[in-house]
Amino acid sequence: MIARPEVWVLELAARFWAEVGHEPGFPRDLRDATWNFPDLHVKEILNLSAATVAQEFARHNVPCAPLAEDRQFYGCFGARRGVGVILVDPTLPADELRFTFAHELAHFLRDCREARRRAVARFGTGILDVLDGNRPATPMERLAGALRGVTIGSHTHFLERDRWGRVVDEATWEAEEGADRLAFELLAPFDAVDPEAAPSRAALVSRLISVFGLPTVPAEKYAILLRY
Repeated sequence: MIARPEVWVLELAARFWAEVGHEPGFPRDLRDATWNFPDLHVKEILNLSAATVAQEFARHNVPCAPLAEDRQFYGCFGARRGVGVILVDPTLPADELRFTFAHELAHFLRDCREARRRAVARFGTGILDVLDGNRPATPMERLAGALRGVTIGSHTHFLERDRWGRVVDEATWEAEEGADRLAFELLAPFDAVDPEAAPSRAALVSRLISVFGLPTVPAEKYAILLRY
Protein backbone atom coordinates (compact mmCIF):
# COMPACT_ATOMS: atom_id res chain seq x y z
CA MET A 1 0.00 0.00 0.00
CA ILE A 2 1.05 3.60 -0.63
CA ALA A 3 1.23 5.99 2.34
CA ARG A 4 0.99 9.71 1.75
CA PRO A 5 2.85 12.11 4.09
CA GLU A 6 0.98 13.45 7.09
CA VAL A 7 -0.66 16.85 6.70
CA TRP A 8 1.84 18.58 9.00
CA VAL A 9 4.73 17.37 6.81
CA LEU A 10 3.17 18.79 3.65
CA GLU A 11 2.27 22.06 5.37
CA LEU A 12 5.76 22.66 6.77
CA ALA A 13 7.40 21.75 3.47
CA ALA A 14 5.06 24.09 1.57
CA ARG A 15 5.73 26.90 4.04
CA PHE A 16 9.47 26.38 3.72
CA TRP A 17 9.47 26.54 -0.08
CA ALA A 18 7.17 29.55 -0.05
CA GLU A 19 9.76 31.33 2.10
CA VAL A 20 12.62 30.24 -0.14
CA GLY A 21 10.73 31.38 -3.23
CA HIS A 22 11.33 28.40 -5.51
CA GLU A 23 11.92 24.66 -5.46
CA PRO A 24 15.26 23.60 -6.98
CA GLY A 25 15.83 20.47 -9.02
CA PHE A 26 17.20 17.17 -7.77
CA PRO A 27 19.31 16.27 -5.96
CA ARG A 28 18.80 19.21 -3.61
CA ASP A 29 21.33 20.82 -1.30
CA LEU A 30 19.17 22.69 1.20
CA ARG A 31 22.13 24.71 2.44
CA ASP A 32 21.75 26.80 -0.71
CA ALA A 33 18.11 27.48 0.17
CA THR A 34 18.69 28.74 3.72
CA TRP A 35 21.67 31.09 3.43
CA ASN A 36 19.51 34.21 3.94
CA PHE A 37 17.29 32.95 6.78
CA PRO A 38 17.62 35.63 9.50
CA ASP A 39 16.82 33.19 12.32
CA LEU A 40 19.20 30.40 11.29
CA HIS A 41 23.00 30.21 11.41
CA VAL A 42 24.77 27.44 9.49
CA LYS A 43 28.44 26.58 9.87
CA GLU A 44 30.61 23.80 8.48
CA ILE A 45 33.23 22.41 10.86
CA LEU A 46 35.82 19.84 9.80
CA ASN A 47 35.65 16.60 11.79
CA LEU A 48 32.85 17.87 14.00
CA SER A 49 33.30 16.78 17.60
CA ALA A 50 31.63 17.38 20.94
CA ALA A 51 34.37 19.84 21.91
CA THR A 52 34.02 21.96 18.78
CA VAL A 53 30.22 21.83 19.06
CA ALA A 54 30.38 23.17 22.62
CA GLN A 55 32.71 25.98 21.53
CA GLU A 56 30.52 27.00 18.60
CA PHE A 57 27.29 26.86 20.61
CA ALA A 58 28.92 29.04 23.27
CA ARG A 59 29.54 31.70 20.62
CA HIS A 60 25.82 31.73 19.92
CA ASN A 61 24.87 31.65 23.63
CA VAL A 62 23.31 28.20 23.31
CA PRO A 63 23.95 26.30 26.57
CA CYS A 64 25.25 22.81 25.89
CA ALA A 65 25.47 20.06 28.49
CA PRO A 66 28.92 18.41 28.51
CA LEU A 67 29.16 14.94 26.97
CA ALA A 68 30.91 12.02 28.60
CA GLU A 69 33.37 11.66 25.74
CA ASP A 70 34.49 13.75 22.79
CA ARG A 71 32.68 11.82 20.07
CA GLN A 72 32.42 12.67 16.38
CA PHE A 73 29.16 13.90 14.85
CA TYR A 74 27.59 14.12 11.42
CA GLY A 75 25.80 17.29 12.47
CA CYS A 76 23.90 18.95 15.27
CA PHE A 77 21.26 21.56 15.92
CA GLY A 78 20.86 24.09 18.71
CA ALA A 79 18.48 26.96 19.30
CA ARG A 80 17.90 29.76 21.77
CA ARG A 81 15.18 32.42 21.73
CA GLY A 82 13.94 31.19 18.38
CA VAL A 83 17.29 31.44 16.60
CA GLY A 84 18.71 28.16 15.30
CA VAL A 85 22.30 27.00 14.83
CA ILE A 86 23.13 24.07 12.55
CA LEU A 87 26.63 22.61 12.48
CA VAL A 88 27.66 19.99 9.91
CA ASP A 89 30.83 18.15 9.00
CA PRO A 90 31.69 19.02 5.36
CA THR A 91 34.01 16.00 5.07
CA LEU A 92 31.00 13.68 4.88
CA PRO A 93 30.15 12.04 1.55
CA ALA A 94 27.88 14.30 -0.50
CA ASP A 95 24.76 12.19 0.02
CA GLU A 96 25.29 11.94 3.79
CA LEU A 97 25.95 15.67 4.06
CA ARG A 98 22.82 16.40 2.03
CA PHE A 99 20.62 14.29 4.30
CA THR A 100 22.31 15.32 7.54
CA PHE A 101 21.67 18.99 6.84
CA ALA A 102 18.07 18.31 5.80
CA HIS A 103 17.51 16.35 9.02
CA GLU A 104 18.88 19.14 11.22
CA LEU A 105 16.96 21.75 9.23
CA ALA A 106 13.81 19.72 9.84
CA HIS A 107 14.45 19.91 13.60
CA PHE A 108 14.68 23.68 13.26
CA LEU A 109 11.49 23.97 11.20
CA ARG A 110 9.43 21.51 13.24
CA ASP A 111 10.74 21.57 16.81
CA CYS A 112 11.71 25.23 17.00
CA ARG A 113 9.89 27.43 14.50
CA GLU A 114 6.60 25.54 14.23
CA ALA A 115 6.32 24.78 17.93
CA ARG A 116 6.80 28.46 18.76
CA ARG A 117 4.39 29.55 16.03
CA ARG A 118 1.64 27.31 17.40
CA ALA A 119 2.15 28.56 20.94
CA VAL A 120 2.07 32.22 19.85
CA ALA A 121 -1.00 31.65 17.68
CA ARG A 122 -2.86 30.31 20.69
CA PHE A 123 -1.56 32.49 23.53
CA GLY A 124 -0.07 35.58 21.91
CA THR A 125 3.49 36.85 21.93
CA GLY A 126 3.57 36.92 25.73
CA ILE A 127 4.14 33.17 25.70
CA LEU A 128 7.59 33.78 24.19
CA ASP A 129 8.84 34.87 27.62
CA VAL A 130 8.01 31.35 28.81
CA LEU A 131 9.51 29.63 25.79
CA ASP A 132 12.71 31.66 26.16
CA GLY A 133 12.99 30.77 29.84
CA ASN A 134 12.38 34.30 31.12
CA ARG A 135 9.43 33.35 33.33
CA PRO A 136 7.63 30.18 34.40
CA ALA A 137 4.38 29.19 32.75
CA THR A 138 1.22 30.20 34.56
CA PRO A 139 -1.08 27.44 35.85
CA MET A 140 -3.52 28.30 33.06
CA GLU A 141 -0.81 28.00 30.40
CA ARG A 142 0.26 24.64 31.77
CA LEU A 143 -3.32 23.43 31.98
CA ALA A 144 -4.01 24.51 28.40
CA GLY A 145 -1.01 22.59 27.13
CA ALA A 146 0.73 25.69 25.80
CA LEU A 147 4.12 24.05 26.21
CA ARG A 148 3.31 20.64 24.80
CA GLY A 149 6.10 19.69 22.41
CA VAL A 150 7.96 22.98 22.99
CA THR A 151 11.46 23.13 24.49
CA ILE A 152 11.87 25.77 27.19
CA GLY A 153 15.05 27.85 27.08
CA SER A 154 17.78 26.42 24.85
CA HIS A 155 17.37 23.42 22.57
CA THR A 156 20.13 21.10 21.39
CA HIS A 157 20.15 17.99 19.21
CA PHE A 158 23.12 15.85 18.24
CA LEU A 159 23.34 13.53 15.26
CA GLU A 160 25.89 10.89 16.20
CA ARG A 161 27.77 8.81 13.67
CA ASP A 162 26.21 5.61 14.96
CA ARG A 163 22.70 7.05 15.13
CA TRP A 164 21.05 4.35 13.01
CA GLY A 165 21.67 1.74 15.69
CA ARG A 166 21.14 3.68 18.90
CA VAL A 167 18.28 3.23 21.34
CA VAL A 168 16.45 6.41 22.36
CA ASP A 169 13.60 7.32 24.66
CA GLU A 170 10.10 7.78 23.26
CA ALA A 171 10.22 11.59 23.07
CA THR A 172 13.58 11.54 21.30
CA TRP A 173 12.42 8.80 18.96
CA GLU A 174 9.35 10.84 18.02
CA ALA A 175 11.47 13.93 17.34
CA GLU A 176 13.93 11.91 15.23
CA GLU A 177 11.17 10.26 13.22
CA GLY A 178 9.49 13.62 12.64
CA ALA A 179 12.75 15.21 11.48
CA ASP A 180 13.46 12.32 9.13
CA ARG A 181 9.95 12.47 7.69
CA LEU A 182 10.15 16.20 6.97
CA ALA A 183 13.68 15.84 5.59
CA PHE A 184 12.42 13.18 3.18
CA GLU A 185 9.65 15.45 1.91
CA LEU A 186 12.04 18.37 1.45
CA LEU A 187 14.62 16.33 -0.44
CA ALA A 188 12.32 13.91 -2.28
CA PRO A 189 8.71 15.18 -2.30
CA PHE A 190 6.01 12.53 -2.43
CA ASP A 191 4.53 13.83 -5.67
CA ALA A 192 7.93 13.93 -7.38
CA VAL A 193 8.87 10.46 -6.16
CA ASP A 194 5.53 8.94 -7.30
CA PRO A 195 6.05 5.71 -5.33
CA GLU A 196 3.10 3.98 -6.98
CA ALA A 197 4.91 4.06 -10.33
CA ALA A 198 7.86 2.05 -9.01
CA PRO A 199 7.51 -1.66 -9.90
CA SER A 200 9.03 -2.74 -6.58
CA ARG A 201 10.36 -1.40 -3.32
CA ALA A 202 13.89 -2.13 -4.51
CA ALA A 203 13.25 -0.03 -7.61
CA LEU A 204 11.93 2.76 -5.42
CA VAL A 205 15.08 2.66 -3.26
CA SER A 206 17.21 2.84 -6.39
CA ARG A 207 15.26 5.88 -7.62
CA LEU A 208 15.57 7.65 -4.26
CA ILE A 209 19.34 7.16 -4.40
CA SER A 210 19.99 7.91 -8.07
CA VAL A 211 17.52 10.75 -8.68
CA PHE A 212 17.08 12.39 -5.28
CA GLY A 213 20.54 11.74 -3.85
CA LEU A 214 19.54 10.04 -0.61
CA PRO A 215 22.06 7.83 1.20
CA THR A 216 21.27 4.11 1.10
CA VAL A 217 19.94 3.66 4.64
CA PRO A 218 17.63 6.73 4.59
CA ALA A 219 16.46 5.70 1.10
CA GLU A 220 15.52 2.25 2.37
CA LYS A 221 13.70 3.75 5.34
CA TYR A 222 11.79 6.22 3.17
CA ALA A 223 10.81 3.46 0.73
CA ILE A 224 9.34 1.44 3.61
CA LEU A 225 7.37 4.48 4.79
CA LEU A 226 6.00 5.06 1.30
CA ARG A 227 5.28 1.43 0.41
CA TYR A 228 4.35 -0.62 3.45
